Amino acid sequence: MKNLIIAIFALIVGPATAQTFTSAEPLPVGAPIADCGRKGDLYRYGAGKCPDPLFGANLSGAEASGGDAVRPTLDDLKLYIDRYGFKLIRYPFKPDRMTPARIAELRTLTDYARSKGVPMILDAHTYKWLPPGEMVAQWTAFAPHFPDDGSVILDLVNEPKGFDDPIETNDFVQWARDTNVIIAGLRANGIKHPIAIEYPQWSASFRFDKGEGPAPSHCGSAGCALDRIGGLKDPLNLTFINAHRYFDYGSSGTRKDCRAVTSKWVQFAAQLRKRGLKAYITEAAFGSSSSVHTTCVAVGKEAIAALKANSDVLLGITWWGGGRIWPESYIFKIDPPKTTRFTAPVPDYVRRLTGAE
Repeated sequence: MKNLIIAIFALIVGPATAQTFTSAEPLPVGAPIADCGRKGDLYRYGAGKCPDPLFGANLSGAEASGGDAVRPTLDDLKLYIDRYGFKLIRYPFKPDRMTPARIAELRTLTDYARSKGVPMILDAHTYKWLPPGEMVAQWTAFAPHFPDDGSVILDLVNEPKGFDDPIETNDFVQWARDTNVIIAGLRANGIKHPIAIEYPQWSASFRFDKGEGPAPSHCGSAGCALDRIGGLKDPLNLTFINAHRYFDYGSSGTRKDCRAVTSKWVQFAAQLRKRGLKAYITEAAFGSSSSVHTTCVAVGKEAIAALKANSDVLLGITWWGGGRIWPESYIFKIDPPKTTRFTAPVPDYVRRLTGAE
């Protein structure tokens, strides 16, 4: 099956031609330059300040376990970009469904987003950590069909698990070692796209660094494992940490009430900063368009403030719960009711998710 998937990826017509993708935001001149971590963009702001992170959303459907009949359409994408005002889109999908027609359809979406200055994160939503050679082959076949100018970001695998190296039995160390092998393989094959790397234990942002110390006998976090192997190695310096965060009990994303008092993104940003890393948050939620639980109001506000205050290393967020696939009862549903989703006023919750409030 894995070889079939790779073969399917390779069938689509010729690869995209790389073009320059630049921020649509005017760049004030004369202030210190700050490298804010987005390909091709050096922002000139007072005191080297970076702009706000890119506030975005997931558009689900192509990854659904029951099939992808309700996958995102161009109209869905336009709703999220043009009406809601999201500046970053994550598109979860199952690789084995990506026939030539599906890839061409997805290219239509990425081209539209690119025309609006909105990057798209393509998320292989499988949870399965493949051997490095298979991962490199899969993405080497798939990625060239999309521009490598920063408008498309590769999310290699969602919340990876299944680390089964018989010699290196520590999942985090195997993940870190394999990640550098995968990056090297992709770059050697000419893949220049930005890469967003998720990690063991559900890619939880608050578990990125458990404070194991400088020389622990056992690494229990991604941060520790990266320290042990000497950090991420990308000759293009375009690989980013990719983290998730929910605020309910156990950060499970299954309850609408919040137990967390803060997002802990300030601490996460500090952990990234000391390692010279930058990150995207690609899943998080604290309510729905119909309601925000009273226990989530404060942490939602704090989370957005933390993102804005740490935009030098937290480059963007894609909130969870977007797409027609979700029933009206879903606790993190971003859209208003389906019958009025294109005509209803933009919900207050959506305005918060875009960083406008």
